[in-house]
Amino acid sequence: MNNGPGHAIYAFEDFRLDAEKLMLYHGDAEVTLPPKVIKTLAVLVENQGTILSKDELMEKVWADSVVEESNLSQYLYLLRKTLGNKPDGHPYVETLRRRGYRFTAPVHLLKNGDRGIVPEPMPSIYPPRYEVVRSGNVLTLVDWKDQNERPVESGSLRETSQLPQNNRFLNRRSAMIAAALFLILFASLTYSWYRSAKATTAEKPIELTFLTITNGIDVNDATISPDGRYFVYHEQDGPRQRIWLQQTGYSNRIEIVPSTEHQFPAKMFSPDGQFVYFVATDPAKGPNTLYRVPTLGGPQTKILTGIDSYASFSPDGQEMVFYRQNMESGETAYVIKASDGSGDERVLLAGNSKTPFFGNPAWSPDGKIIVFGEISVKKDLVGTCGLKAIQVDSGAVRSVSEEKWDTCYRIAWAPNGHGFYMIGTKEAEGYSTRRDQVYYISYPDGRSRRLTTDGSRHQIASLGVTNENSVLAVPFNRSSQIWAMDLSGDSRTAVQLTSGLADGRAGLAPLSDGRVSYIARTGDTLNVWVMNQDGSDQKQVTVDPPVIEELRSSSGSPYLIYSAPQGRFGHLFRINQDGTDAKQLTFGDSDEGDSSLSNDGNWVVYDSVIFRDGQNDHTLWKVPIDGGEPVNLNRENCVTPHFSPDDKFISCVENDKTLIILSSSNGAFIRSFPTISVPTLSIGARWTPDGKALAYLVFKKDATNVWLQPIDGKPPRQLTDFTSGSTYNFAYSHDGTRLYLARGQQIRDAVLIKNAS
Repeated sequence: MNNGPGHAIYAFEDFRLDAEKLMLYHGDAEVTLPPKVIKTLAVLVENQGTILSKDELMEKVWADSVVEESNLSQYLYLLRKTLGNKPDGHPYVETLRRRGYRFTAPVHLLKNGDRGIVPEPMPSIYPPRYEVVRSGNVLTLVDWKDQNERPVESGSLRETSQLPQNNRFLNRRSAMIAAALFLILFASLTYSWYRSAKATTAEKPIELTFLTITNGIDVNDATISPDGRYFVYHEQDGPRQRIWLQQTGYSNRIEIVPSTEHQFPAKMFSPDGQFVYFVATDPAKGPNTLYRVPTLGGPQTKILTGIDSYASFSPDGQEMVFYRQNMESGETAYVIKASDGSGDERVLLAGNSKTPFFGNPAWSPDGKIIVFGEISVKKDLVGTCGLKAIQVDSGAVRSVSEEKWDTCYRIAWAPNGHGFYMIGTKEAEGYSTRRDQVYYISYPDGRSRRLTTDGSRHQIASLGVTNENSVLAVPFNRSSQIWAMDLSGDSRTAVQLTSGLADGRAGLAPLSDGRVSYIARTGDTLNVWVMNQDGSDQKQVTVDPPVIEELRSSSGSPYLIYSAPQGRFGHLFRINQDGTDAKQLTFGDSDEGDSSLSNDGNWVVYDSVIFRDGQNDHTLWKVPIDGGEPVNLNRENCVTPHFSPDDKFISCVENDKTLIILSSSNGAFIRSFPTISVPTLSIGARWTPDGKALAYLVFKKDATNVWLQPIDGKPPRQLTDFTSGSTYNFAYSHDGTRLYLARGQQIRDAVLIKNAS
């Protein structure tokens, strides 16, 4: 049945898989996926109907290589998202908890790769479908043929039909995927960890269970109701957002806040679960406003204006606490007010721009304290966060923990009051895979335990805890590979050059000899790699330096420029293109990350940021390539600079929405252009090779594309035409013939973590 030695072409539904060439086709169209993802599919297809354990699957895909389990999880996610579901609504790749994975579709082996030959069916060994149901300590094996017939525990989620059926509120896309999501793809990750007990008690192993409750939808700022029956999030569609409510365990969802150009950075359930509170940010940058809406949809009620954090409710739900900052006066405060917005406000703790609080407050279950993260403003500890508690009756403040954090974001208490959960990053781990993890901090001793260890970062605004102590979080990964394409922007010319999971996202710098240098993650570090322009001869040229980012090159320089942490600050370095002879170029108590190397090779222009008076102050500087005294270009809050091809001008970005052109000699203002919605300006605006336009990234309709702003003032136009996927970085070849992009898929799904404390 083989098509020659080692050459097999398989057919299932409308797909064809060439297992030797690692090519996948849907009908006549090629499906673009990283080779290792297709290799994973090939292994599953070749073992159709057989359950492969995680170890078996990793061994077959990676052979003698040693990789993290998170790689396999990401590949399986991409496969499910790409393949969709079978006609019966079930996934092609089934996850069997604690057992492994199984390809479930009928597979035919095509002879000699000829699509016209009648395929030979592969023998199906697909067994009946079973589920294990727990009742107390008793495990029962239940036969279930249809996903809709799966048993539901008593007292758990109600039937989907009980949701309001007003079609005006139902998402049209959900109907297409409802069958596959009806009771969730339980792609769960289970592992053991050790739970700290009292000093006199031996530690006992605790098992965490991760249950995936979404499947590839656009989940942002998610939280869950106290009873665990619903979760809420917003969805981004270009410049517009809308808020969805979804029943836990089902794919049906209702739109409770219609699409608008307002942004929704914070959402909270009331303690009784009857209302969803949300903060709306005005596109014109007016003050933030707090609203509430009935949980199942209804009229929106304005509660108050002037809120700069999440609201956290008192145990009885009658009051709430939030953070407010007056940008003009610099005054800051934690404020308590009635949860319906009535009555007077009570300032619990007041400060100013030199004593910022910054953290999102969390009211304890006993009502006695409010926990928050406080940012240190000491010169040698800029950006370090400490966990504090305010006494509600007296306003006294004390430390909750002696541990220091690089970041501390959303906080939510465990229902028993013995600790709280937080999305955060421990001190000095901001450049590692341990950034933005879910932690449990015990109270009152203040000891932290990291709950998430799969290598994924977590959305800093997504966190919620149920009365049963299940924790909602949203892990995400951004797969990135390097592609090359014509300057026309036609996506049909795009060719994938690398197959890693984080290639080029942190830095992409073509070299003057035609090769391409880029940053790729190796274990827990970021290193510089170099390859030929066709993707061949990929090799690492730095050996485990401090984590490096923002790689830059130019046509007239033998050097590469990058940013790396030195103590508590990031500074700029120069190295040879072979990774040798590193030389530090910037120093002091400021951060330098975004930079550009002049094409004559003589100067490096960069954005320097200093934390001052409660905010980040940016200024533009340039320094000679051999180091020395920096020159101030006197442009404040204009970031991510780039030299023009003739080195006469510099582009930079102001206020995340305006493109600026300056003189490179003295920083004098030349011209400005507004961007279109919604720009992605983290890498700034790069000059086209002819110097006639600025190129920048824009996210629209499920895809990130390159747009061009002509410097003669003509309207901007879209260059690339991708219809899906994210582009994180891009750069033009120095000969002006190719466009290199770091692009891939964003992998994220809301999960419930059980047995968290």
